[in-house]
Amino acid sequence: MTNYPPEDAALDGLRLFVPAYFHPVTHPLEWQWLAWNAARIRAVVLNLANGPGRELDQACLPAVNRLRAAGVTVCGYVDTNYGQRTVDEVMSDLRSHLDWYHVDGVFFDRSATGPQQLSHYAELAGRARDAGARLIALNHGAHPVEAYADHADLLGTFEGSWSSYVELGVPRWVRSRPAEQFFHLMHSVPTAVRADAMWLAARRHAGCAYVTDRGGDNPWDGLPAGEIAAATQLPRGAAILGTPDA
Repeated sequence: MTNYPPEDAALDGLRLFVPAYFHPVTHPLEWQWLAWNAARIRAVVLNLANGPGRELDQACLPAVNRLRAAGVTVCGYVDTNYGQRTVDEVMSDLRSHLDWYHVDGVFFDRSATGPQQLSHYAELAGRARDAGARLIALNHGAHPVEAYADHADLLGTFEGSWSSYVELGVPRWVRSRPAEQFFHLMHSVPTAVRADAMWLAARRHAGCAYVTDRGGDNPWDGLPAGEIAAATQLPRGAAILGTPDA
C-alpha cells in the first residue's frame, strides 16, 4: 500500500472504485485481494459479459457473497449506450443482476453528459432505486452537466489513459459537491507514477479512484501488477469471509 504525504489530508479519505471486468473463476486470487482489502474499497463493479449475461453463473456466487460479507458494495454493470438503450432494456439487465447476484447497486456505464439526456437518466436512477439498488453510479467518463449529480450517488467523471488524465480540466461546479460523489478510472499508468496519479485524483476532488498499469482494449480485465503480486502472498483461506485469519 502506498504511503502518501501526511500533509495531504485529501488522500486519507481516497478509496478504491474497482471495475472488476474479470471472472472470479479465472482470477480467484484477485477476487480474494478485493475481499481482503474491503476497508479500502468504495465499490466493486461486477461485469461478466458487458452486463449480467444470459443466465445465472453459479460459479460467481461465492466470490460475490464473500465481498458482500466483507462489507464491500457490489454494483452490477449495465451499459446505457449514452442514452440509446431504452429504460426497459436497461432495467431488464439490472433486474437480472439483482435477482441472480443480489447486488447492492448499479453501475450505469457509457452514461451521457449533456442536458438532452438528463430526464432519461433521472428516470433510470428512480427506477433503479425502486427496484432495490441502494447505490447509483453513472459512469460518464467525462464531466457531465451538473444536474446529473442530483440523481446519482456517484459520478464517474474520467475514464482513460494517464496521458489524457494529466491534461484533465475540472469544472468549477465540481468543488461545490462532496468529493465522495466522484470517481476517476485511469489506465496505462506507469508504476513509477502511480502514487502521483492517486495524489492528483485527490487534488481534483475525486473521493474514489482506480489506477492501473494495464492497457489495451480492456484495461480492467485484471488487477494492477502490484495487487496481483500482493494477492499471491495472502494466507491460505484468508479471504473466505473477507477478513484476515485470527
